[in-house]
Amino acid sequence: MAGPVNSTMMPFSNVAHLPFQEKLRATRLAGFGELSLMPLEVERLLEDGMSFAEMKSRAADDGISITRLDPLNTWPRIWRPDNMDEAYIRTVDTAPDAFFRLIDGLGCTHMSLNATFPLNAMSIDEITQQYAAICRRAATYGVICDLEFIPLWGVPTLEMAWQIVSAADQPNSGLVFDVWHFVRSRSKLDTLRQIPSGMIHCLQLNDGPLDLPAGISIKDDCYNRFFPGDGDFPNVEIIRILAEGGDLNQVGPEVFSPMLAAMSAEEIATKSAASISAVLDAADVRA
Repeated sequence: MAGPVNSTMMPFSNVAHLPFQEKLRATRLAGFGELSLMPLEVERLLEDGMSFAEMKSRAADDGISITRLDPLNTWPRIWRPDNMDEAYIRTVDTAPDAFFRLIDGLGCTHMSLNATFPLNAMSIDEITQQYAAICRRAATYGVICDLEFIPLWGVPTLEMAWQIVSAADQPNSGLVFDVWHFVRSRSKLDTLRQIPSGMIHCLQLNDGPLDLPAGISIKDDCYNRFFPGDGDFPNVEIIRILAEGGDLNQVGPEVFSPMLAAMSAEEIATKSAASISAVLDAADVRA
């Protein structure tokens, strides 16, 4: 049996449609200890009159920590995507100053960076320099700054993300590892095996067919994911590799799908918990 899961997280995606208290309840019922939130969600709660202290207190009452703010997109010189509409962009355009105000207020320990700029919009050297700069700023808040590779945009593969993180050489740097991104970018398991222990701070499990269905774009497929165990992705092998190095951190089932909108907190909790438990059991890993 491989090493245990260090921590579990309910990704914001699964509970995005639920009110704040129901997000917390779904997380608690699933048995997960941590919750991620989007900046926009926190900003709306503040606008509605809920203080940072109340957010943290309510979470603590449910035995939950809000540890990750996800994502910050506006960190590089060029950040706007060329394949998303303005409605989407308005949901993810939080400026760094505002983002770090939210980080500080919530007391988050981790942040996620999305590289939403078009592929080849900047050189890898410039991306690395700007990643290092945002890591240094995050360090002043005591926050780990994780780069997430996403095949839709400017850092599409695990290989490229690791090249950036390793070259930046910042003590609070790291990676978010999303299985959908890994499969759709055709990244390699050998690369995952070569990344030193301690550099992957969040594991987002999900599923789907190994090959894109006919007529479905990668962008469309990104928002039609399955829960882990309901498709053909190599979740079990990935878990085993990460377990060997003790890197099963913030493990959760990150699903973007229309089916979630009709699911209650109880239904999301039940499906989230069962899906994670099943793939961990298949990997022979202690929950």
